[in-house]
Amino acid sequence: MTLAVHQLAFGYPDHPVGDQLSLTVNPGEVLCFLGPNGSGKTTLFKTLLGLLAVRGGGITIDGEDIGRWTQPRIARTLSYVPQQHDAYLPFTVMEVVLMGRSAHIGVFASPSQRDHEIAHEALQSLKIDHLAHAVYTHISGGERQLTLIARALAQQTQLVIMDEPTANLDFGNQVLVLNAIQRLARSGITIIMSSHDPDHAFHVASRVAMIKNGRLTALGEPKHVINPESLHELYGVEVDVVDFGAVTGHAATLCVPIIG
Repeated sequence: MTLAVHQLAFGYPDHPVGDQLSLTVNPGEVLCFLGPNGSGKTTLFKTLLGLLAVRGGGITIDGEDIGRWTQPRIARTLSYVPQQHDAYLPFTVMEVVLMGRSAHIGVFASPSQRDHEIAHEALQSLKIDHLAHAVYTHISGGERQLTLIARALAQQTQLVIMDEPTANLDFGNQVLVLNAIQRLARSGITIIMSSHDPDHAFHVASRVAMIKNGRLTALGEPKHVINPESLHELYGVEVDVVDFGAVTGHAATLCVPIIG
C-alpha cells in the first residue's frame, strides 16, 4: 500500500501549519519524521487520518484521493497509535485491543469470536498475550504503548501512523517499542512515525523526513540525512553524529550533543 502526499497544505481554518509538502511512502517502509515541538508533525498526522480537512493539495493511497473516502473506509485502511493514552476506566488489555475492531463491526454490534481471535493474534505478535486479562491502567508505560500498537494491528490495516510512540517511556520500554516497529515493518506493514530522538531513526527508519515550521527540510535515508548540519538547522544545537560500528561490531550510529 503506497501513500503519497502532493503539495499538501494542512492546518486549521484559522491557523495554517504547513504547505507544499510532497512525499511518497512505500509498502513495508518506516518513514520517521523528526522535528522540534510545534513543527507540524501531529497536525500532519491528523490530516493523513482524515481528522483534519486538507487545506490544499491532496493525499492518495494506491492512486486514490482519500479526500473522497468515508471515515469508516479510512479507518479500515489507516490505524493510529497516539503519543499517550490516559485511560480512567478499568478496561482489560484485551478490551482495549478489541476497540480496534470497531472499524469492522456495526456501531451496536458485539465483537464476534473471530474479532477476539484477531485481537489475540495482535497481542501474540507483540509478545504481550500474557497481559490479555491484565487491567490496562495497572501495566507499565511500555506495556500500555505495546497494547495501543496491538489495538492498531487489530484494525488490520496495512498502514500505521505512530505519533511519538516512545514518548515518556524509560529506556527498556523504548527498546520494546522499537523492536515491535521493526517486526511490523518486516511483516510488510507500512509505518509513518515521529520521534524527538534521531537515534531512533537510525535504529528503525528506512527514511527520515525532517520538518520545521510545517515544511520539509530534508528527506532521505538516515545515513544521508542525519548529520551535524541538518540537526543544527532543525534543533539549533551542536551535535556530533558518531559511527560506533567498528567498536560494537554491528551497525550503531548515535547523535552526541556537544555540551558547553
